[in-house]
Parts: sequence; C-alpha cells; structure tokens
Amino acid sequence: MIEYTEKSVAIPNGMREIACCECSIFLRYYTICGHRSPPLLGVSAMKHVSLAIVGILLLLTSSNAQTPSPLNRDEVSAFKKKLVALFDAVGEAPAGYAKEDEDFNLPTELYPSRFAGKFNPIYGSASRKYGTEKAAEKSNEQLEKEYKKKMMEAQAKGDYMAMQKIAQEMQQKVGQTQLQAADAHKDPIDLQVSLNQFSGETIDPDAVVLEQAGVIALKSEEEVGSGKGHVRVYFDPVALKNSNQLSEVRLKSPDDGVAKRSAILTAIIEFQGPLAEIEPWVKRINAKKILALIDGAK
Repeated sequence: MIEYTEKSVAIPNGMREIACCECSIFLRYYTICGHRSPPLLGVSAMKHVSLAIVGILLLLTSSNAQTPSPLNRDEVSAFKKKLVALFDAVGEAPAGYAKEDEDFNLPTELYPSRFAGKFNPIYGSASRKYGTEKAAEKSNEQLEKEYKKKMMEAQAKGDYMAMQKIAQEMQQKVGQTQLQAADAHKDPIDLQVSLNQFSGETIDPDAVVLEQAGVIALKSEEEVGSGKGHVRVYFDPVALKNSNQLSEVRLKSPDDGVAKRSAILTAIIEFQGPLAEIEPWVKRINAKKILALIDGAK
C-alpha cells in the first residue's frame, strides 16, 4: 500500500497538497465539508507511482535471484587442489630462498547468474612468501646435527683429541655459515596465485617477460633503478590465444555465466620482489600444466 505524508502548504480554493513517501512526488486533493476525500491522482502522478512500485518489485526479484548457495566440502577441496597445482607449476624458488609463509583464500559460496541454470565463476586465491632467513636457519640446524653426531661418536670412543678438533672445526664452519648468510641475504619474494580473477592491463612491448599461446607475463618496476617490482602472468587460452596481436590484456567473465559450478576460465600468477630473481623464475613456469587446469566450461 502506498503511504502519504501530509504537507502543510497554503493552496487556494480549498485544495490540499501531500507528498508520496515512495516516489517523492506531490499530489493534490480537495477537502469536502471538512472531510478529506481520497487523493486525486493525475495521469503523470499515476505513472510515477506505477514506476516506483515496479522498481521495488524488480529490486526484490533481483535480490532473490542473486541469493548465493553454499559450496560443499568436496567442491572447496577440489578448488584448493587446483590452487596447489598452480604453486606446483610455478616450480622451486630461486637458490637460497625457502617458503616462509602460506595462506589460502577459499570460496564458500556460489552465485547464480541472471540466466537460469548458470552461475558466476567462483574466485579463489592463495599466497606464499619466500625469503632467505629460514634457508639460513635450516643450514644452521643441519650443521648442528652434524656436530652433535660427530661429538657423540668421539665421546663413545673416548677420543678427547678428536672432540677438541671437531669443536674447532665446527666453530670455523659456523663462522663461515654466518658470513655466507649475510652475503646471501636477499629481499623476500611474494607470490600470489588466483583462479577466475578477471582483470588486465595495457601491454608495454618492453615489459613482456614471457609470451606464448594463451599466456603472457608483464613486468613493472616499482622505482626506476630499484631493481624491485612485480611480474603478472596471465593465463587464458581464449582471450590470449593471439596475444602477440593485442595491445592490452582483458580477462573477462562471460556475460551469461557458466553452466559448470566448478568451471575455471582464467589463472593469474603474480610475483613481487627483486626482478633479477623473479624473471628467470617466471620463465621456468610449467605453462602447459596451468593451461590444462582451465576447462573453459560455459
């Protein structure tokens, strides 16, 4: 029911004016013998009220149509395995680096598209951080285990001369290891992988690190001469089929949605850190393995 709020304004000839709360239009009606008659709506006013009602109904219908449905445990597990497969395809980190942190952003809901029986592609991502600190710690731990083992063997034999020699050798090794760790310290590398992320950027011909059918990698430096920056690797066998003819990357979600709940359409891998370490790593990516994950089911 449309509600009206009366406005107190001076209208001649016994007319009164009210404001419609739903569409903010002013309506006039007569007062007869002190009793208010129903509002007299003109054609224009009736159109405004009708449009307001239709708009509200459409909004409610749209809200109901976009209600998400939860993904089940098996679907989430299958999606996570695909993210792990992206990490596997990226391969081992550069020498001296070790994984220091890992995090997953997994999907939990599936949204229907505006077309019956189809869905919006589900998005998910994961990240890892690689550094040289843990690699140095691991080296020290191995050195410590080696020291303890040799000392225990010498003690079991009662060979105190050997124990003294082992202690001296280990001190020298520890010093050398610490010096090497200081020299080998490098800036960390952040790595993020994602599925069904729809984005893009302009292709600078001088920024292309890797390019083949369905794949293109573009780099950008944070500051000129800093040696630090990021490289984004885009995977889309359809949009990037002939990437050498494109001036921009544009990975788009299909307007009509996808028929398969778990459809994978695109993949993006992003590196951030020292470019001297990242660029050779990008060129070692197993692109075929990643493209195989993209089923393109629509």
